[in-house]
Amino acid sequence: MKMNKTLAYGLACLHYLGNNESRDWLRVSEISRFQNLPPAYCNKVLQALVRAGLVDSQKGKGYRLRKKLDDINVWELMEALTFNHAPEAGKKELTIKLYETLREEVNHWLVGLTVKDIVEMMKEEERRKGAE
Repeated sequence: MKMNKTLAYGLACLHYLGNNESRDWLRVSEISRFQNLPPAYCNKVLQALVRAGLVDSQKGKGYRLRKKLDDINVWELMEALTFNHAPEAGKKELTIKLYETLREEVNHWLVGLTVKDIVEMMKEEERRKGAE
């Protein structure tokens, strides 16, 4: 499966928010600057994460995680950032059947994988490369 830019940015935003142990509100400008993301696109991604219930937002203050990274599975993230604009399943056209099949399979594979798991995998890969 090809990862799109929105999903990559969503992971980056969640990772940065997850490192905010103090639960302070973080502004888009800070998140985008630290993660080297375009601020407007970063804001769009954060709004999608708010709609999905993964992130809280307060006007004038910024964003913070609503759930711990351990409690956010990758399926929720993909659902929030990639599948939300899929066509409604009215007619059972071939494209809709393909989409539904893909969605069911991806859900089955990723439901137990959390964002924190991905962060830990990344850290382990960096440790392994550093040891070589």
